[in-house]
Amino acid sequence: MIFAARGLMVSLAFFATVYCPLSLLTLLAWWGTKRVRPAADADSANLLFGLRVFPFAVSAAVTVFFTFPSFWLMERPALDEDSETFILALCSLCILGAGLYRVLRVHRRTMRAVEQWQGKATNVKSAGSTPTLSAAQGAPPLVLVGICRPSVLISDEATAVLTDGELQVAVRHEISHARSWDNLKKVLVSATPFPGMGRLERAWHEAAELAADDRAVTTRHEALDLASALIKLSRSCQQLPSFVFAAGLVSGSSSINLRVHRLLKWRMAGQRFRHGWSWEHPVLLTVLLTALLTTIVGIVSHYGAALVLTHRLTELLVP
Repeated sequence: MIFAARGLMVSLAFFATVYCPLSLLTLLAWWGTKRVRPAADADSANLLFGLRVFPFAVSAAVTVFFTFPSFWLMERPALDEDSETFILALCSLCILGAGLYRVLRVHRRTMRAVEQWQGKATNVKSAGSTPTLSAAQGAPPLVLVGICRPSVLISDEATAVLTDGELQVAVRHEISHARSWDNLKKVLVSATPFPGMGRLERAWHEAAELAADDRAVTTRHEALDLASALIKLSRSCQQLPSFVFAAGLVSGSSSINLRVHRLLKWRMAGQRFRHGWSWEHPVLLTVLLTALLTTIVGIVSHYGAALVLTHRLTELLVP
């Protein structure tokens, strides 16, 4: 039991030594490239999300699959950890605890908001596997709630202001968020806190809205309908609060200005989206999957050597 507790403490300490430098490198890379990077577009949504969660994903994977097993198999039974190890482990616990606290707090606020919005919600129609409900007054105009069983809530103000065509394309925008699991991504972002990540998170939110716009429209007429819906709802209806795990059609004036401008030039944007490189491109996916499988096979075939290397790094980095 004591040996397992030591392994957990050393693993947490190693997590901190990997997570914090990786997060700093991510911030430096983001700050260094945003000056030369064009305005966020639909293709960048997955890239920005991957960049945001990359430090935590790598640190957690290395800690679980390499650090703890290497400690369990190769560490001496004698207690030889320094006080710095306890401090690093405490830092990891603070990071993980802060992430859990953020998720639980925002989840509680989300549940309260959804209960208030739904009121006596009635089923309007079903858009594929995503049900569409009529929301009570005071709700945002259109909002996607839920993760495993998402549903689109439509307020009375939205149905009164929008035409049928505008409402249909707006609902498709929310369904695009559901198919991209954007609400789940918000949970993961909240669960991986690090100071200074706010701008990167806002850039991802903006790119996710652009991506949903692209998937919602297929013709110039639909693009104009969505632009019209954004303009109308941004002027007359309540916007989505920023503290909930939900995806709303209206989410900030700056984002709306960019989205409307892009939709009005849909022909050029649509061509760029169809012919540009994106994460959904089959060739790019094939290359990425091949590289990933090759890396996994290489690690599995040399797992013992990887554990030895990890143990040496642990002794070097963790006092």
